[in-house]
Formats: sequence, C-alpha cells, structure tokens
Amino acid sequence: MESQLPLFEEISPSISAKNPIESNRRFCKEIEETLLLLGYEESKSESPELNSFNKRNAYEDMYGSKRQSSFLVNSNQHGLVRVEAHRQETSGSVDQKFPFFFESLMKAPESNLVIVFDGKGYKEEAYDWLLTETAKVQDKTFLVFPTKEEFCDWLINKTNAK
Repeated sequence: MESQLPLFEEISPSISAKNPIESNRRFCKEIEETLLLLGYEESKSESPELNSFNKRNAYEDMYGSKRQSSFLVNSNQHGLVRVEAHRQETSGSVDQKFPFFFESLMKAPESNLVIVFDGKGYKEEAYDWLLTETAKVQDKTFLVFPTKEEFCDWLINKTNAK
C-alpha cells in the first residue's frame, strides 16, 4: 500500500490545477489583461478614474455583508460598470449562485451591472432564469454576457448584450 502513496501525490497537482477557484482567478486575470489591451489602466482609487478599472471593489451584498466584485470599470461609453466574472467549465454549483449574484448586484450603487461568464458548466435553465430576471430590471442596466469577448465588445461599444 505504501508503494502506491506516491502515485496519489503525483495525481494531486493535476487535480488542484482544475480547482474552480483557481480557474476563476485565471479568468479574472484574462479579463484584466484584455482591459489593459483595450487601453484601460488599473486604478488604485476606490472609485476608478475615467478609462480605468480596479479589482475586487467592495460593496454590500444581499445579506448586508461586504462583498468584492471582480471589477469596477469606469468606461467612457458606459460610466461606472460593476462586473462579476465567473468561469464554470464543468457542471457545478455556479448556477445555484445566480440568485445571489443577481440580488447582491442589485444592491450595488452603480447603475451599470454586468455578469460575465466563461464555460458552459451551468444549467441552461438557470442561465435563462438569470436573463429573464435581468431583463425585468428597470432602474439599472443589468447585462449578462456568456463570454469575455462579448463583454469587451460591449464595453467598447461594438455590440449589444443578449
């Protein structure tokens, strides 16, 4: 049995490489790099200057607790845009979090709210529910993008959200 233990140690790093938290961090890093390529600058200010963004900007979630969104972008075309970014490559629990993302973002002070996804690990019914709920919002612009490319195209005013 002891001779097999090293086999498990060899497997462990590849399992952790597929860790959803790490995968999501990589997705946020990809968005950050794309924002920089689009000419946005990273801001250290709590409220980013025009054509800049900051990461992990705090706001109050639906429970009254502090939460950090993935980005707060100050766009020349759209003003302040609060962004939640999530990657779900395989079936998992992200779709169970959709109501939390939705309700929490509705409490954010910004009038432009975005959820951007990567991967197809969510249930289609949950995604449809999210689209239906965001379409009902009247006092804010609440958009959902299935890819970072579509989000970035919207950010620079090339396309409309779905």
